[in-house]
Amino acid sequence: MDRHTFETADKFVDEAAGKVEEALKSDHLDRLRSILKDMNKAIGSRYGVGLIVNVEVFDRERERNLPLLRTGLAGFDTEEPYVAWGDSSSEKYVVGSDIQVVPHDHCPKCWESWDFKFKNRSCGHCGATMGKDVKLLLDTDRCPYCNEGTVTASAPTCTKCGFMIDPKDVVWG
Repeated sequence: MDRHTFETADKFVDEAAGKVEEALKSDHLDRLRSILKDMNKAIGSRYGVGLIVNVEVFDRERERNLPLLRTGLAGFDTEEPYVAWGDSSSEKYVVGSDIQVVPHDHCPKCWESWDFKFKNRSCGHCGATMGKDVKLLLDTDRCPYCNEGTVTASAPTCTKCGFMIDPKDVVWG
């Protein structure tokens, strides 16, 4: 998804996340939480029950969807269910001559699931290869591997986790 479209959608996603969380915690869902808790007890401790809410963008031309928000209720085997978040942080990539923004666990070229791009170097769906067809755009000094340490072009090893950026995999911006 191009940067402008992603940033536009992201403004709405932040607002939607707050409203979904409010709804999930509301008294209106007491009976639904009770049903799911009873279901969890009935199926046994091996399994967990969750209620998932996704906000996705659908591209009519590609006939693909891209999840921008994943949240829901989990923990039905505990005293009280809680709101759980499962969405992924976004990353910027250079694909060809375009900047694309997608959740870090998706392919910026085809939008299919593709996590751990530095280890799994090619998208299993479209074959895009990290460092060749797709490059991570690093326009901050935040480590793309742990999201906590610092990396720069002059010091490409993360100060927190020790991950070393391969210069062929990134574009510094």
